[in-house]
This record gives sequence, structure tokens and C-alpha cells, in this order.
Amino acid sequence: MRILATLGFAALSFFAASCPAFGQAKSSSRQQAGDCSVNINGNENTASLVCYGIDVTLAKQMREILNSTRQNTSAAKDTSEKLDQIINHFNQEAVPPVVGLRFVEPTDPLLVIVNQSSVVARDIKWMLALWNMDLPDRDDPLPIPTSGFDWLRPNDESGPGVLFDTPLVAALLKKGNRLFGSIGITCPTCSRGRTYIVYIVWGTGGWFAEIDNPKAGTAIIPANFHREFRDRYFELLDAMAPLEKRVPIPPYPSH
Repeated sequence: MRILATLGFAALSFFAASCPAFGQAKSSSRQQAGDCSVNINGNENTASLVCYGIDVTLAKQMREILNSTRQNTSAAKDTSEKLDQIINHFNQEAVPPVVGLRFVEPTDPLLVIVNQSSVVARDIKWMLALWNMDLPDRDDPLPIPTSGFDWLRPNDESGPGVLFDTPLVAALLKKGNRLFGSIGITCPTCSRGRTYIVYIVWGTGGWFAEIDNPKAGTAIIPANFHREFRDRYFELLDAMAPLEKRVPIPPYPSH
């Protein structure tokens, strides 16, 4: 959506459309942020605000601000301050979010999602592919479904989420079982995703390690789930997570 608004001391108009920008030929841009710009025209008694890609809710708020000042010259300063706030909003939203994760509780690991950025992260998705190495005749990973998180505030984290409490998963676990695999996390507007190697000795502890990969964000899985492929897959995961990158799973709460 494109939004175009004109402010005058005696009159004010607002509309949203896909028509060409308007304004006098000698207009000069005085302020710009993200996909918004403010132009001062004529004898500096008229200004136009041009925005692209506006959220529908935000567009409605802008319309209400502008309509509230119609034929009211005393409201010009207040309108200017509110429009500054809107432009600052665009500046913040122009920074893409970054998400990550960590595990807590060594005997029954829980998942914590972390917003590592200064903006809201939305529609976060993660996928965990984890095999029980002590069930060699089982080709499939543990039945932990892909899941997500609606949104996280800037520099915030989720509460710990359970992973192994469903009957289908619990039936495949015994104390001392070795669980090995990978987890990936990302979001639609994230600048990048993150991928981690995960190793757990059930009921005892384990570690996780982030890998360096510009295309991170998805779990690493073997090309084939048969045993011989899985064995090579486990060797690969072990090599991808050097000792200095392995983070022991701590008790909760812990940072």
C-alpha cells in the first residue's frame, strides 16, 4: 500500500492509492526514513508525506491523525510530532530481526527461543531432528513436530518449552540413551536463521553448538534415514561441532 498525505495550515487532505506522487515541481525533500519521506512545498506552508508498504492498521492510525487536524491550525505542531513518531517506527522496522535458541535443564531439556535483535520478531519457526542412537533399528527421528512462536519483544526470550513430554516421544526414551541431531530456527523477516547441533544423554545432560553457515535456519538431516547413512551423519555432526563451541545444557533459570 502507498500512502500520500498533504498538510496545509488551513486545510488537510489524505488518501491511499497507487497513483503518481504529487507536489510542486520545486518541492525539496526535508526528511526521509525507510519508505517514507516528507516534502516541503511552495512557501513552506504545505507538506506532503509519501509512504510505501504501510501496514493497514498503521494506515488507519495515520488517517485518524490527519483527519483530526483538518481546519485546525493549532494542531499543526501535534501532527508534526505524531508523524515523527511514525517515521521513527519505520526506522525501527527497517532493521530485520534475528532469532536464536538455547537449551536448559540437563536431565529433561527444554527449549528457550531468544530474540537477539532490537525489533519485534514474528512467526518464528523451529525444526528439531533428533535420533536415538541406542535404537539402531529405528530409522526415523524422534516424533517431535515442527513448531513455532507467534512473536517476541526486542531482546526478549520465551519461557522454556517442553520437547519430550508427549507419550510417543517418552516411549522411545530410557535413561542413558544418546540423542543426536540438529535444530534450525528462523522467521520470515529475519536477516538470517541459525542452526545448531544437539547431543543429549537422556536423564544426564548434553550440549548444543551453533554452526557457522550463511544459509542456516534449517535442521541438518541425513540424505537417507537408513542405519549406514545415519552413522555417517552422526560422524559429520560430531565434526561440525568442535569442543570449544559446545555449550553444556545448564539448569534453568540460566543465561
